[in-house]
Amino acid sequence: MWSCLLLLAAGAPPVQAQANYFIRVGAVGASKLLQDFITSPITVKQSIAPMVAFGGSLPVGTGFRAGLEAAVASGSFHATENDVDTDLGTLRTGTLAAFLEGPVVERLRWHVGLGGIAYWPSEESGIFAQGGPTSFLAAGGADYRYPVHAQWDVIASARYDYHRFTTDELEARGFSHSQGVGRIYLTVGIARGLR
Repeated sequence: MWSCLLLLAAGAPPVQAQANYFIRVGAVGASKLLQDFITSPITVKQSIAPMVAFGGSLPVGTGFRAGLEAAVASGSFHATENDVDTDLGTLRTGTLAAFLEGPVVERLRWHVGLGGIAYWPSEESGIFAQGGPTSFLAAGGADYRYPVHAQWDVIASARYDYHRFTTDELEARGFSHSQGVGRIYLTVGIARGLR
């Protein structure tokens, strides 16, 4: 029986042809990580950061696909108090999300996902004195695919994601509320064609 199954599997058309792989590069901008008033207004914000995203998907129905996407971004962040900016070093973020996508029109596809985001500061100081947090993340966006080869597409993507931000250090200092952080990123890249 097992030999019959192996022979059938060997003779079946490869499922790999249905797999879609992609890699994209671009930039991400985020809202404030912290906004508070102690003796004067103070904000902590990330700069616009370069990023790379990669992942893959498989079909789950006619026109629909499910997959995983990972992204890494690295840029500076700074604090502003009394209109004076202070450079706080480098802040890297990493995200991992499961997603579902489907068609809108011929080359445009919607994309929704759930996952997590981790913060990796270059130094454990200030609001990151006890390390960077990991938070739940929800995302949505769209991809535009343009075929450039029999098997490859150029892909342009726009995404928005949202998570709540706090750190152990902020909580130790009495900041009981987390800050909502929205991020927008625009990327271009290549993807295996869906044809």
